[in-house]
Amino acid sequence: MRELLALSLTLAILVMAVPDQPGKRQDGSIKIVSGQIITPAGSQELLNDTLLSTALSPDGKTLAVVSGGSQAHNLYLLDVTTGKKQKTIPLGRAQSSGLAWSPDGKTLYVPGGASSNVHLITAESGERTDLMLPGEGVFQMGLALAPDGQTLFVADLKNNAIHRLSLPSGTVEKTITLPETARPGCLRLSPDGKTLYAALWGETTVLALDPATLETRQTLAVGRHPNDLLITADRLIVSCGNDDAVFVLSRATGETQEKLSLKPVEGMPAGATPSALALSPDGKRLYVACSDLNALAVIEIAQPGHSVIQGYIPTAHYPTAVVAVGKQLFIASAKGLGTGPNAKPRTPDQEIKEIFSYITLLLKGVVQLVPVPDSKQLATYTRQVVKNTPFQPGMIQKPANAPKSGTSAIPSRLGEPSPIEHVLYIIKENRTYDQVLGDLGKGNGEKSLCLFGEDVTPNIHALAREFVAFDNLYASGEVSVDGHHWSNGAYVPDFMQRTWPAQYGAKGSAPGKGGDSGDTLYATPNGRLWDLCERAKLSYQTYYYHTTKHQNTTWAAARARNERDYVAADIFLKDLAQWEKDGQMPRFSVMALSEDHTRGATPGAFTPKAAVASNDLAVGKIVEACSKSRFWSKLAIFIIEDDAQNGPDHVDAHRTVALAISPYTRKGIVDSTFYNTCSVLRSIELILGLPPMSAFDAAATPMYTAFGNKPDTTPFVCRPAQQDLNAKNPPRGTGATESAKLDLSEPDRLSVADEDTLNRVLWKSVKGEKTPYPGIVRRPRFLPSGQPLRKATEDDDD
Repeated sequence: MRELLALSLTLAILVMAVPDQPGKRQDGSIKIVSGQIITPAGSQELLNDTLLSTALSPDGKTLAVVSGGSQAHNLYLLDVTTGKKQKTIPLGRAQSSGLAWSPDGKTLYVPGGASSNVHLITAESGERTDLMLPGEGVFQMGLALAPDGQTLFVADLKNNAIHRLSLPSGTVEKTITLPETARPGCLRLSPDGKTLYAALWGETTVLALDPATLETRQTLAVGRHPNDLLITADRLIVSCGNDDAVFVLSRATGETQEKLSLKPVEGMPAGATPSALALSPDGKRLYVACSDLNALAVIEIAQPGHSVIQGYIPTAHYPTAVVAVGKQLFIASAKGLGTGPNAKPRTPDQEIKEIFSYITLLLKGVVQLVPVPDSKQLATYTRQVVKNTPFQPGMIQKPANAPKSGTSAIPSRLGEPSPIEHVLYIIKENRTYDQVLGDLGKGNGEKSLCLFGEDVTPNIHALAREFVAFDNLYASGEVSVDGHHWSNGAYVPDFMQRTWPAQYGAKGSAPGKGGDSGDTLYATPNGRLWDLCERAKLSYQTYYYHTTKHQNTTWAAARARNERDYVAADIFLKDLAQWEKDGQMPRFSVMALSEDHTRGATPGAFTPKAAVASNDLAVGKIVEACSKSRFWSKLAIFIIEDDAQNGPDHVDAHRTVALAISPYTRKGIVDSTFYNTCSVLRSIELILGLPPMSAFDAAATPMYTAFGNKPDTTPFVCRPAQQDLNAKNPPRGTGATESAKLDLSEPDRLSVADEDTLNRVLWKSVKGEKTPYPGIVRRPRFLPSGQPLRKATEDDDD
């Protein structure tokens, strides 16, 4: 009996020691870095990333699907019977909610995204011709074709214009210009062709227009981020991404008949994000793609004013389009089946056969073919969707894994006191865990993938050793455009998710202003961390280019002239000294330290090692000063990379470097709990008594394991730089030619190809020409049933 008990205990310890990592699990499900589980129903066909729209041919035999991500933009034609791809037609640039077949089924019309070209595709031959739109910097987001096929309407989101074109010539017959805040996206014509509806993505309205004159007949009030429209004989149905709801309006009066909330769990904050609509062939069922929920909502709408949300169907990651064909559903997703590692350990003598893959190249769009479920199957699917969703009732007030109150400096319930009164939050740029801490000597690191080890980042290493090392923590975003939204708002709006991949694929940037500019296209449903502080009347200070609220202007000016991180840190230290004199420190401070992005091997620029060492020294100086200040006994510093896009990692391309520094951290431990960006946010929120901003931070695991309740106020000693901080790249050094062609003036202005070039430059600059570039880990992909999907290789173009 003792031996059996000992064996059971040993097995239990072993199970507990296995980290909960992203990826495919034993039951066939897949955990993604958001903490969600995906279990896509039906069969799947892999295509390129960021699938955006679908359209069924007039004869009902062919489904057209458009991809518009970082990889090649393509039009795919799928056989409706099998769900298999029949044809791939290259596009120049493509975008979101517009895709239309001509009435005879011979031609497809595709909006050209960040270009002036509307693509006309001959379905049989795949031949492409383009129609040209007027205006500078056009960004097409939607189009609609008249029932007779003689008139085409196109929305230009950047120039706030809607065009009426005569076909087949493409002559622009009429253009209207809307207010700057309008941002027209989805266009739909009524079945009789007598009314054109335009969803204004930047406002909370839909316009009903006269198709002949484009004059406004009605302005209809809906929710935030209206992104798709569906029109029946008597109703207008509108999905509103930032309200997690579908609005059903009477076409006759324009009044709202119903607002259908799509949150499957009671009390759930923002996080369903409806973004696409479809009707069943008999018009009695509405299907809604809920992007952030990774699910398709099924709604009975036969009786106006009495709709019933019947359940949910699990999808792949971030569904963006749906079509109902007979008794089959086709569901397209943007991010497919997760990512996984982007590199594997290498020995110096290994031959270079594969490339270390840039993170966006790991994303694959998926089209699911799902039989329409009966009530019993739908109930099973619905239970699975709820199970897949980390948020559960009560989590806003108390996280699921909260310890006994008082055992951790992070409160177990929202509103409980914490011995920590002040939080400093530092956001850095673009490094993976292995790239920096692969040589830490403890935790799950891979030394052969380490570029900026202890000789470059002595302070990051010392802090990870002396406080807590997190070797199972993941950036919630893929790149900086979405990564900073995750880092400060725990949410990325639908508009951004549909457009940032094309920007990183060198296919045009989305219009508008990001950050905290007030541009509603980039607005999160519940604001950012500093907005929470403002509402709670907590003092705060920002050293961050994503907001001007309470911003240190000296810091902003220093950043504008590209001041080095270790020099700019002195601006914060000056403020800290003043707070010491005044006896008051802001409850919350947020800071950007971004020099670790580097400028590659650009001739005359600081070398990658010098740039990362500057960043490391800035962190060391700030932590040392804080630990020697009067506020140290009541302070916590959280540090994270906004994303992990520019480095190799043998666990997952999202795994990144994060630190928690406080007298209350459990000194010297390795914490392998699954955490992500939102875990950091949730920890900060609980300490400051702030509610979560979305379902993602509400459900994230706070860093309880890393914090105790007994302080150790031993100060940190900053390590001096071990690199020449003023070392600059030579005119003709390794990677100089490649780097000179890249726009490295600010973080993340590069395309996928450029980012891959920068990654290679960094590797060779640090490791030398003879060290093999790390190869990607190829993993088999499986259906939830366990059957092989098909061979998926990194050079798959579709």
